[in-house]
Parts: sequence; structure tokens; C-alpha cells
Amino acid sequence: MAVKLQGTIFKKCDMSAHKPESNKACAAETCQHTCANPDRCPHAWTLRYSVNGKQKEESFRDDLDASKRVRYGTGYRKAQDAQLELTRGKRAEGQTYITPTGGRDNFGEVCEAFIAAMACADSTRKAYGDTYRKWVKPAMGHLTLARAANAHDAAEELITVKMAHLSPVRRSTARLLITGALDKAVKTGKITTHRVTDIEIQDNGRPMPAEFTFPTYAQVKYLADSIGIVVWLMRGCGLRISEALAVEKSDFRHEGRTLRVSGQASRDSQRKIALKHRKMGEYRDVPVPAWLWAMVKDLPDGPLCPGNGRRYAVYGTVKEQFVRHVPRAGIPAGFTPHSLRHLYASVMLVEGGIDITEVARFLGHRDINETYRTYGHLLPNANDKAIAALDAEFDRWSNAAEQE
Repeated sequence: MAVKLQGTIFKKCDMSAHKPESNKACAAETCQHTCANPDRCPHAWTLRYSVNGKQKEESFRDDLDASKRVRYGTGYRKAQDAQLELTRGKRAEGQTYITPTGGRDNFGEVCEAFIAAMACADSTRKAYGDTYRKWVKPAMGHLTLARAANAHDAAEELITVKMAHLSPVRRSTARLLITGALDKAVKTGKITTHRVTDIEIQDNGRPMPAEFTFPTYAQVKYLADSIGIVVWLMRGCGLRISEALAVEKSDFRHEGRTLRVSGQASRDSQRKIALKHRKMGEYRDVPVPAWLWAMVKDLPDGPLCPGNGRRYAVYGTVKEQFVRHVPRAGIPAGFTPHSLRHLYASVMLVEGGIDITEVARFLGHRDINETYRTYGHLLPNANDKAIAALDAEFDRWSNAAEQE
């Protein structure tokens, strides 16, 4: 959408444009040029600009204070801001510009609408909302959409400086909300582009530290005996705790060789809801180790982790039991339910040599970059593998030449 830069700011009631000698409307006194002092009149300021050869106009009225008195000049400043955005919104490669219509929308409201429309569980949406209200809204919620589209520095400072003490997951959530809302605004035509990209988060994901604890079989068995089969589901299939709680016997397929993960337990433990970052009906199939199927095959139909008066066991109760029993099992502090998922991934990558793209699919990661950021350090050094491959090829090539 090509927009003629700047445009013109004026008031239609400006007497300086009154021309009774040449304009029929002025001569008939039916024109809009009626105010001797347009700077302090109730009429709106007008920004006139051209889009693809067609003239467009936007109106900007003066604000009112708490006593309903007119704050003269505020409308003019708003028109100036919109005029500026016609230039600042320029897309570098396409010579296109943000139009003031959508650009004047409040970024905070756009971000809130983006969160409300996300296809995710209620608990996930609540977590996103908490991050928005505590961090994103104070930093950027007051901006117009057009200004937010150019606020790379503000977004980067928020994520890498103000939130530096928080977990990588929380910082990634803030980045997702900002860029996701702006991407949505581009798709809906409110803005033509945005510059809030390439914000790096150091140590992103949930990487296992070098001192990560690999508990013994006896220790994990103690947890499972104390808490339930949910522990073995997480350890054997890499499930998130809420996913493990929602597993039912009918989810096992192909004579117990495959588990279809089709949802997670709701926080009230009464129903199965959509998987994280997925819509209801979407699922993933994960391989089931023989030892896990041996534990499951003789269990009754229905949920494997039933609750007391609820369809599934309560998330908070299971997590509290986990925290209580970890030290009793002799496992060092810091080992969480999510650590069982890390154990699963490490076995697949290090001992099994499973391709990381397959591990990402089994874990349910929507973006394989998340898998690389979290578990990439477990992969064999690519440089060493390349050197070994080149050396082996050279040996075969040179030996063949010597034998000729």
C-alpha cells in the first residue's frame, strides 16, 4: 500500500481558506470555513494523505481533562503523531507505509485480544495473561500499534534486561506475546510490517546443567510406588505431568507399542483439554517401552491416574507429593517432575542415538528450535563428527589409489 509521505494537517473551519470570490460554497456561506481561531475551536484536526492515488482523511479531536475542559492542541499533536507514522512505518524493501487507521490502535488491547484468541489450555492462557500484565503491559501496553511495531529497543530491553533474572521460559513467553500480537496485526492489515525481530534469549529453553541428577531405578521406583503410575508415564514416554494425568488405557495402540497423546488434564481434573500449543483433536503418537506396557496391560479400562471423586488425579496434589517424596527417595534437591522428561530426552538422544527431529516430535515441541536449545548440548559434537567422516573418507580414497 503506497502512501504519499507526510500528508497535510489542517482544520476545515480555518478562515484562511475562506474564498467567497472563487468558491461557490464560500460565496453561498455554506462552507466549513467558519472559525476565526481554529486553534481554539471545537472542530477536529484533519490529516489528509494519499493511498494508491486515492485521497484519504483522518480526524483527530482535542482531548478533555477530568473536568470536561478541552485540552487545546492535543488533537493537533495526535495528527502530528499519525503524520510521523506515515514516514516511520516505511517498509524498507517495499516502500510501503503504516496507515494511521490501524496504527492508532492500542498495542495493549491488540495483545490482549491475541492472548484471548490463542488455541491453548485455560491454564496456559492464564500464564500468558500473567506475564502480559506483569511485564509486557507496563513496558509497551500504552503504545500505539504503530509505535510498538518500531519498538525493537524497548522490547529487547524488557526481555534481556528487565526480565534477565527470570527463567528463559518466562522471557520466551514475553517475546512470544509481543511478536505474536504484531504478526497478527500485520496479517489483519492494521500495519504493514514490524521491526520487533531477532531478539535473542541467552540460555533459552530448559537446558540440563552439567550437574543434572540421573536417579537410580530404585529411586524412581520409590517415587512411583509413593505417587502412582504417572511417574512411569513421564519417565517412559516423556510426557508433561498434565499429559500423563490424562492418559487412559484406550490411548494405547498397536498392542501397546504406541501411546496416542491427545490431550492433558484440566486443572479441575474433570476433563481432557487440548495439548499445549495445540487445538482440541490434535495429537501425537509416542513409542511405548515394553516394560511400561507390561505395567499397563492388566489395568482396568479408563484413566490410569483416576482422582478421588474426579476423572483424573489433581495436578497440584501430584506435584506436592512429588516434592515431598523426592528427598525421601534420596534424590538431590532440584529434581522436579519435569526432570523425568529430561531423562527421557537424554536417553533417546545419547544412548539411543535417535534423530533430534524425532525426539522433538515425541516431546510435542511445536518448534524444533526449542528442542535444539534445550537438548542440543547432549548431541555429539558436529565438528568432531565431520572430522571423523572426512578422515575416514580420505583413508578409503588414498588406500584405493595406492592399490592401483
